[in-house]
Amino acid sequence: MPDTIGIEANPYHKLADVGCETSRSTMIVDLSAIEANYRKCQALAPHSACGAVVKADAYGLGAARVAPFLAYLGCAHFFVTDVAEGIALRDVLPSSAKIYMLHGAMPGTELAAEQHDLLPILNSREQLEAWLRHCRLRNRALPAGIHVDTGLSRLGFPIDELHTIAENKGGLSELPVVLFMSQLACAEWRNEISLQQLNRFRRLSHLFPNASLSLSNSAGLFAGCEFHFDLIRSGGGIFGFSTADDPDFKPAQVVRLRTQIIQCRKLEHGEAIGYLRSYTVKKRMRVATAAIGYADGFPRTLGNRGHVFICGNRAPIVGFVSMDLITIDVTDLPESWTLPGTVVDLICPEQTVGDLASAAKMLSDELTTGIGQRCRRLYVSS
Repeated sequence: MPDTIGIEANPYHKLADVGCETSRSTMIVDLSAIEANYRKCQALAPHSACGAVVKADAYGLGAARVAPFLAYLGCAHFFVTDVAEGIALRDVLPSSAKIYMLHGAMPGTELAAEQHDLLPILNSREQLEAWLRHCRLRNRALPAGIHVDTGLSRLGFPIDELHTIAENKGGLSELPVVLFMSQLACAEWRNEISLQQLNRFRRLSHLFPNASLSLSNSAGLFAGCEFHFDLIRSGGGIFGFSTADDPDFKPAQVVRLRTQIIQCRKLEHGEAIGYLRSYTVKKRMRVATAAIGYADGFPRTLGNRGHVFICGNRAPIVGFVSMDLITIDVTDLPESWTLPGTVVDLICPEQTVGDLASAAKMLSDELTTGIGQRCRRLYVSS
């Protein structure tokens, strides 16, 4: 299990208290919350395995630390985007863990996939034929998955094409298919579209009698048990993002994001703040400048409309978000709360990932995947 650092009960301590004195900004990832959410996902589909989608560096949370922790909890199935992500994950996971590449094996990557024991999810006739050529060249029947498009019109075999290939004895019959999957277009709701996809997937599943079946992501957990099949592909649900308005699932908050004040100054009526002088001071005020900006992944759209929290108190962002900095109206806060080095909370109990993403007109995972590597990741357990 990854090493963790405990955080004291007071949520407003200085960054130095958790060893972050050299960091400009810190994303704190609560492994206890990840465990709680993973257990909830398991409980909602008790007859299915719960796999973890850890593509895009585990949605920005850090796959090298999060994935081994999930393996420690018993997770055996992991989904990444491509060979590069798969190789990085293979280095930190047990050899027994199954790693599926959702983009399949792109041309020229077949040997690397085999050498690192990665399972391509084949999405097209071209990928299937290339994988079979590689198998013949290696004189080995290498396992893979098959993705069928049941209504998303994105990746996956068209249904008619899959039927045609299945009828060809020189095609799928040569391939050990270990996973048959599709992706729901509207997993958040049990509606006619989802039911159509379910029926199409069911009708095709007989083509792969030895494969595990997978239709649902985190949101699909709430569409009904008939959507669960053998394997759930959970990503956002594990990482604390609200994936549905179901009362049975209120995910524990996994992520906190914080930075620190660099300096604080007084401004007079009529002065302006930031590039293009986008905010004009209406009365004497105090403004703190904090060390995060759009180069760190903090949304530029929150300039002059977002807010942060200092010592649990809401403080508005004034002026544009720049590359490395934000400016905050701290007029109503005691000066002792706004000294250089004071913590500024951006994602916290008072403002969750979903709150901040909604304010920026983004998805939660869109926000976290955009938080750059200048922002240190700190893994804690409560």
